[in-house]
Amino acid sequence: MPEFSSPKVNFLPENQHVHVLPGTTVLEAAGRANIIIDTPCGRRGTCGQCKVVIAENAPDPNEAERAALSADELARGVRLACQAEITRDLTVEVPAASRFLGQRILAHGLDAVHELEPCVSLDPDDSKGLLYGAAFDVGTTTIVGSLLDLTRGDQVASAARANPQIPLGDDVIARIGHVTSDGGLEELRTLLVDCINEMLAEMCDTAEVGTDSVYEITFVGNTTMNHILLGIDPTPLAHAPYEAVLLGSKLTPAGELGIRIRPSGRAYTMPNIAGYVGGDTVGVILAAGMHECEGIQLALDIGTNGEIVLGGRDRLVACSAAAGPAFEGARIRHGMRAAEGAIEKVVIDGDVQVNVIGGWRPRGMCGTGVIDAIAALLEAGIVEATGRMLAPSELPDSIGDALRRRVVERHDQICFELVHAEDSATGEPICLTQRDVRQIQLGKGAISAGTSIILREYGASCEDLDAVLLAGAFGNFVRAQSAIRIGLLPDVPIDKVKFIGNAAGTGAKMVLAGKTCRQEAESLAKQTRYVELAGRPDFQMEFAEAMLFPEPEAAR
Repeated sequence: MPEFSSPKVNFLPENQHVHVLPGTTVLEAAGRANIIIDTPCGRRGTCGQCKVVIAENAPDPNEAERAALSADELARGVRLACQAEITRDLTVEVPAASRFLGQRILAHGLDAVHELEPCVSLDPDDSKGLLYGAAFDVGTTTIVGSLLDLTRGDQVASAARANPQIPLGDDVIARIGHVTSDGGLEELRTLLVDCINEMLAEMCDTAEVGTDSVYEITFVGNTTMNHILLGIDPTPLAHAPYEAVLLGSKLTPAGELGIRIRPSGRAYTMPNIAGYVGGDTVGVILAAGMHECEGIQLALDIGTNGEIVLGGRDRLVACSAAAGPAFEGARIRHGMRAAEGAIEKVVIDGDVQVNVIGGWRPRGMCGTGVIDAIAALLEAGIVEATGRMLAPSELPDSIGDALRRRVVERHDQICFELVHAEDSATGEPICLTQRDVRQIQLGKGAISAGTSIILREYGASCEDLDAVLLAGAFGNFVRAQSAIRIGLLPDVPIDKVKFIGNAAGTGAKMVLAGKTCRQEAESLAKQTRYVELAGRPDFQMEFAEAMLFPEPEAAR
């Protein structure tokens, strides 16, 4: 029977909580709370950089923690996030020094990479002396906003919304198609601007400041979202040669876009790299510091459209692969977004255990849960490398009765029942279907093929990679081991996989608070070489091969 009762972990100072399966590390739980902890040693517990404080009921330290932490730290409840396992409810404080990218947030008094140097200053008529700015990551699926005090560099409020354009198309191609309808572009733009204004008002209310104290707003997003926000017709992006109308950044009076901040306020949109690699990718490169790295890093921002960047200080190469919305729970029979009630983690060991966002009874599964389930079924021998799910009569003798009973024929296809009807919130069984597996194969095939080609274009191999950086909400939640098992990520040692959170949003904050960062972003967009995958014969060949799942290690 699936396990729904799970420990609750509350993270401070955000006061953000998640429910996890017993045995989950604090590091993994923090990722599910969108808190990214730095792990330079690859989670081996040797660097001592991922310190957290668990004042009450701290788990007993293991050998690695005793070696890395002092007796006083251990007594105060300091533990290593990569080592401490959760078995009961906990409150965990994550110090700023332990956070990944924290050192790149611009602020006075910190060892920041760049000084706080906003591109705006107080107007003479501002007697309150309040100088604020807002940064937005405008994604196809989600919009995330941050409000910064530009006199100190502090983030004082944040907000997030589902992109209200989704009912008009769940991917950029569908959105571009809607533009061709009468008034379609303005309809999409109005939905976006209204949402941004609502989020601005919410953040300003939280910070107890007026929107007239917001002097500048910055945006990152894919090229299509960038064009729609600016009222530029994006239809050239839908057909060869897939060229953007606007590649450069744009500084516009915010009022001209309908954005309600200070009347003299400005809106800055990050430059794009190409038609399908936008300013959000520039934000990822900037925030992760890829352009300063001595070695070779691979960054992936996996969503409806998957952006892939490879390189380091010497050069950067980028491409885009149409992954489709399956990784975000769309086009999956019982799929849903990563919201309360979604299965986000699946463990199969004789039977099934699931972890559910919010600790609720499950009502569906998000993309990370689907990937976990497929990876586990591949290991169990219920799904073949071709992606075919075995029928009940074909199951090997090694499959126990508990799992065997879960393989059923339903909806005119073979399904694996993750949650029985009596255990779900809907009163219906939650199943992974054969068609669901095919949808994931299409998405992971596109990402894997794009990765293979960009490595070849760069003249490198998986063995040359110093790190694989996973950006965005999906990358923050997915279990690296499962992603490698299905072939979504290259087959690298697990300690090379780094979760970097909403790096695009961090990039938006950096160009808001720093003139130097803005100059770097302009240079990065021009210097990053774009590789177009569409129409390449080698992409089609790589894609066909990448549709297969990797064989288990024992069979390689």
